[in-house]
Amino acid sequence: MQVIRKPNLVIKTSSCIFTVLPERTGYVRLDFNNGISTELFVASGCDRDDFIDELIEISAPEVVEGKNTVRVIFSARTTAWNKAEYIFDISDERIVYFYNVFGNGNLEDVRFFEGFLKDDPRMDDKFYPYFCGPGRHMAMHRPVKEFMQSSKPLFPNIYSYGLNSCDKRVLGFFEDMNIRVNGDRNYYGGDWLTTPAPFLFLMGDDEKNDWVTLGLAVKPGENRFMGYRYSGGAGFGLSLDYMGQTEIKGQWESPKIMMQIAVSDKYETLEEYVNYLIDEKCIKFVDRSNTPKWWKLPIFGGWGEQVYHSNRWDNFFSGKYNGWESDDTHLFCRQEFYEESLEKLESKGVNPGILILDNRWFDDRSLLDIDHEMWPRLKEFIQLQHSKGRKVLLWSSPWSYCMSAKGKDIPMQWHMYVDETELYDLELDTDVFYKACNMEHKKIRRYYPLPPETHTDANWRYVADPQHPDYIKLVQEKVYYLLSPEGLDADGFKFDYTHFLPKYRGTKPIVKQDRVTDWGVESLYTMIKLYYEAAKAAKSDAMIMSHTFNPYFNDITDVLRLQDIYTDERSIIKLMDHRAQIAKRVCKGCDIHTDQHPMPSLEAWREYAMYQPKIGNPALYYVTGIETTKELFEDSDFQMLKDTWEEYRTKDGL
Repeated sequence: MQVIRKPNLVIKTSSCIFTVLPERTGYVRLDFNNGISTELFVASGCDRDDFIDELIEISAPEVVEGKNTVRVIFSARTTAWNKAEYIFDISDERIVYFYNVFGNGNLEDVRFFEGFLKDDPRMDDKFYPYFCGPGRHMAMHRPVKEFMQSSKPLFPNIYSYGLNSCDKRVLGFFEDMNIRVNGDRNYYGGDWLTTPAPFLFLMGDDEKNDWVTLGLAVKPGENRFMGYRYSGGAGFGLSLDYMGQTEIKGQWESPKIMMQIAVSDKYETLEEYVNYLIDEKCIKFVDRSNTPKWWKLPIFGGWGEQVYHSNRWDNFFSGKYNGWESDDTHLFCRQEFYEESLEKLESKGVNPGILILDNRWFDDRSLLDIDHEMWPRLKEFIQLQHSKGRKVLLWSSPWSYCMSAKGKDIPMQWHMYVDETELYDLELDTDVFYKACNMEHKKIRRYYPLPPETHTDANWRYVADPQHPDYIKLVQEKVYYLLSPEGLDADGFKFDYTHFLPKYRGTKPIVKQDRVTDWGVESLYTMIKLYYEAAKAAKSDAMIMSHTFNPYFNDITDVLRLQDIYTDERSIIKLMDHRAQIAKRVCKGCDIHTDQHPMPSLEAWREYAMYQPKIGNPALYYVTGIETTKELFEDSDFQMLKDTWEEYRTKDGL
């Protein structure tokens, strides 16, 4: 490594040239050896409370040379903090950026490589925004980006490891991308598929061959944000949304952004990123060399067959419904329905090793209690499956076990609730940057009522509190009954709707607790950990299956499911192989449930059924035919399944 201090700081490594730009105060340039370059704004804005963080002044860089690393420190004063330090740790392999702020307050938008200048000289040529309208509130307001100091994207493309139904992976540098824990069904057809995906973007060239990472590294317990965002435009930046839920007292160190040249294979790049997180102790390493063999067995899940017989797709194609409130799929999750389905499969020589009882085997008022009307002999049913060498998983939606959903038996005092007097969004009115407007440089609180609940939008007033000691004890007792031999003797859980976590700013415990309430990614981690530990206490080889594709969840996940297949593609092989390759890297050595709902057609089902053993456990969700097209299975289809599964079992010694 070569450090050149004059006339301006230049650091040359074997992979990158780091240059402090004398002509652009507060900017550095990175030129990676693979041709990817960018100019980064150093003084990342870190908003607190309602205040906009603006840079007042920034020092010349301080250089600290170590054995294998050079640290470059920019000290600064900002309007939101008493002091700030922006730091680059530079080595031959990578450049790592983070910052420290000193002061007190609650974190809001935490930005990287983007921010604001106090008394921005660009505003000297502006006066009052006299845009046309009956009032200033209705006239044009310039977008926030026009007032920011952003980084210069000297690259055309950005790649995301976030998963969505449209399988959108590459966007132009000028577009926005989110990787978040609270996904929905609108972002590129739905990004709730993985909650969350790995927090990794790549900067790439025109040919989409050469890339540089923008990998987020967060200390355990500090993932208290909803998502990781790439904000594009003429300039770009990264950000995390903390929503005021993290209080700073004295000093705070930001998460780190890890930048290094990506290897040619994007999945190997992801693996290197995960290894970096392990080395930095951001995530835990899990030895999966001796997991239970039954976790690899072929799976039958009844959900697709339930949907086949339901009104779901008739409603979908009719165009008459705006929600799933009239959907009757759950009514087919009955004991006799599953018995008939299994009898048919057995008669065809198709023998699943794992059975998933889907939505809903449980009481509609209590997620962790049996619906005895629909499943009058569930314990005996499970005993019969065990006698046939078959394990049984229970579908569950952990956040739904609350008073506002399917937890009517839980006392109100054990919940959190949404206080509508504190339910607001913070809006940055760009008029604050006009001197003529003479406004305080603060964001505006826009209050709004709690939106109505829908089947897909968990706008619950009373939400589960996985940190409340009585709630914890209740879940532990319920899980013990469901999984232990003394109780129902089921074998684990398949999780769904993990994106239903608390998401509104006014959320707080009903009874004040002497603790910090988990938020964002941490709240989901806490919830799944509660079930994971309760399941293992009830049965040591119990399986926890989820779709938490972020490596932070590595130590509380046994099996990753590839999730629903809502797509417009004729073949789903490319889509599902991509998900499987990511799953294998973020949760090393874990088994993979390849999923199978909904299938586009019988043709696609046949192709995928034969491909599944290449990427994970083969899975079947249908017995009669395909739910979308109503194409019926033929005897040859069952023979293909039988042969495929037997070959898979033989190859893996199952």
